[in-house]
Amino acid sequence: MRPIRGFPEHVVEPSTPEWAIWRPENTAVECTSLGTMVIPRLFNGLWQLSSPAWGSAAPSRAYTALGQLVGVGLSATDMADHYGDAELLYGSFRARLPPIVAKSVIAATKWCIFSKPEVVISREFVLGAVQERSRRLGGRIELLQFHWYDYSNKDYLVILTELVKITKTHSELVSNIGLCNFDAKHTEEACLHILSEIGEVGLVSNQVSLLNYLFVQYSLVDSRPSVQLTDVCDRYGVRILTYGSLCGGLISEKWLGAKAPEIYSELLQLTPSQRKYFDMIMTWASWDDFQSLLRTLKSIADKHQVDLTNVATRWVLNRPAVAAVIVGTRLGVSNNMQSNLKVFSLQLDEDDTSRLNKFALAHAGRLCESIGDCGHEYR
Repeated sequence: MRPIRGFPEHVVEPSTPEWAIWRPENTAVECTSLGTMVIPRLFNGLWQLSSPAWGSAAPSRAYTALGQLVGVGLSATDMADHYGDAELLYGSFRARLPPIVAKSVIAATKWCIFSKPEVVISREFVLGAVQERSRRLGGRIELLQFHWYDYSNKDYLVILTELVKITKTHSELVSNIGLCNFDAKHTEEACLHILSEIGEVGLVSNQVSLLNYLFVQYSLVDSRPSVQLTDVCDRYGVRILTYGSLCGGLISEKWLGAKAPEIYSELLQLTPSQRKYFDMIMTWASWDDFQSLLRTLKSIADKHQVDLTNVATRWVLNRPAVAAVIVGTRLGVSNNMQSNLKVFSLQLDEDDTSRLNKFALAHAGRLCESIGDCGHEYR
């Protein structure tokens, strides 16, 4: 058969589908270390599979879109146990890859506990949860991120300790453990507890995200992680994974010069997350202030001959302790891959950063006081 473009001939099998594109060795994707992994600094986010409100596509088109992302080096994909069929879809995608490619991709998912478990917390309970997510993904979880509903219930410390232990005893199931929506105080509490139990921190990341699509968690309009969380993460070697850096698409040229949207307008057809992001923008400052931010982003983008969104993403990537930005991926519905890749060639100068900091950092302390630290809105 004709080799798939970019694939070495020895890894192409007759059953290889056309979307299974080999990651080129000369990729320009920026990478960093995270636990046992080397990860691209942009993750593919699948939270939009949790609702048809973002649009949907047939699995074959979703596989093609994922294959294209992997093919250019964007080999890490983030999902969750409550993002619809995201885990199952990704597991099916990974199973169709040639073995040499399947070993190179990174599956990051979540175990989210939203209410008090109705079972006794035990190693068997924790291992069962890991096995279930591994089963849905059809193999190893490279990063399992844990969310807990109520810090006053300290069972989460027992669960996290067991999860870290399982990475050592069942590495075929899970490689690395991270947190999801933990604030600074309880990130430190978790690190200290695990350290006291097994002699190492064991946690590699904290994903500050938008569970239930409530608020932006690290962007130019919500930089709360910079107030306390960054220092804690640096202290214990935990890296930050961020969602919402483009406010669901509101930080884009499309909205430059636009009037404040009627969030339930049938004509505009905003996504559920965009409605919530709009609320966050109005909590941060005002629509006029947001327009000033977009104009500044556009000015910097034009100077560097990149897209406005690249500037917003690069600002987040440059923040202390940030490992990667998770970009929402509407598989088979829309494709911003080529635009997103431009971020890796962009270097902001001191003037660019200073101009952006005036928008972002000036409001961080006030937002912490009014909303609370990262993740408080989810409890």
